[in-house]
Amino acid sequence: MSTLATRPITHSLHYSQEVLNRVSFLRKDPQFLEEALTHAETVFIPFHDYMPFVDERNGVMARLHRKEIGDVIEPKNSARNLVFLGLSLSAKSNFVYSARYRGTPTFALNVSNTGGLEASQLLEVLQSYRKLESFKDLNRLTLEESSIVSQARMYLQWLDTHKFCSICGSKTIAADAGTRLTCSNGDCVSNHRVSNVCFPRTDAVVISAITNRDNSKVLLCKSGAPRNKERKLYSCVSGFLEPSETLEVAVAREIWEETGLNTDKVDILMSQPWPFPNNLMIGCVAVADDAQIPDLTHDCELDEVRWVPCSVLESILSQEESSSGFIQDEATGLNLPNNKSVAYMLMSYIVDKSKAKTNLQPN
Repeated sequence: MSTLATRPITHSLHYSQEVLNRVSFLRKDPQFLEEALTHAETVFIPFHDYMPFVDERNGVMARLHRKEIGDVIEPKNSARNLVFLGLSLSAKSNFVYSARYRGTPTFALNVSNTGGLEASQLLEVLQSYRKLESFKDLNRLTLEESSIVSQARMYLQWLDTHKFCSICGSKTIAADAGTRLTCSNGDCVSNHRVSNVCFPRTDAVVISAITNRDNSKVLLCKSGAPRNKERKLYSCVSGFLEPSETLEVAVAREIWEETGLNTDKVDILMSQPWPFPNNLMIGCVAVADDAQIPDLTHDCELDEVRWVPCSVLESILSQEESSSGFIQDEATGLNLPNNKSVAYMLMSYIVDKSKAKTNLQPN
């Protein structure tokens, strides 16, 4: 059985805030793009290896303006290294198109894909900035900046990994300001069928916190992946949505495959873009009978599962994240995701439900 959660999720998750008006219909408008590219206020956010740059003095993400870019973004150079992200939602911008659409035009600029003199010019401009290097660095960005980075990374990585037509193998050409790809082979059937035009991909992932029937416990799961051997992170069950599978079925399948538990109910609560590289995390809560014996031998993805009382979990979740980027609790030895993640929000949701039930019980 599945239900949609009725409790609103008010916490804004990292990578997921609406910062820009994407005005997707204007991506096809040559006049708009010309004006957006040449306006003095236009912002270009540089990326190298899909990572942004920040000002060492204040940690603010680098935003370059037209005069700082020079000729680097002329149309002949910008086919695959420039993506229009949208118009800033600020009403202070002097950029107005067609007397209707106001906001600072914002582009992602892939410095990695800019060669020769242009690359040297850009790197010289960026000397006073530091390129971010890790996931931990991205966690330190503001909510607004992380959301812009998420959108930009997904587009730039897609442009780099889809250089050839999946139907005929010819080279692809960037269109609509880097948000669509077409096949360079005029005879390819992809140029004559709307369904075969190449748009950016987003891979749906279900991530599920597991609770027992009275919401008094949460099943924490430790991945057996090599990258988790050192950090020893306990989190939720997650996995990709497969073709012809509902979210509810995918949740139940992933939980059974990884933990051996059968679930009674699934609640779909929230979602979060996850640009590593192009996922949409769909957060769910599943209910399982805690009398069942876990079985980790189906696909062997987990090293350990542990039922943790909500009272203990609440105490851990209230702690500040450590220098590792996770919440580390010395008393229990548990390392948990920080409050910028869906996993944290799902655990907190169960803890809140458990507290509400406890408060309603008569003394």
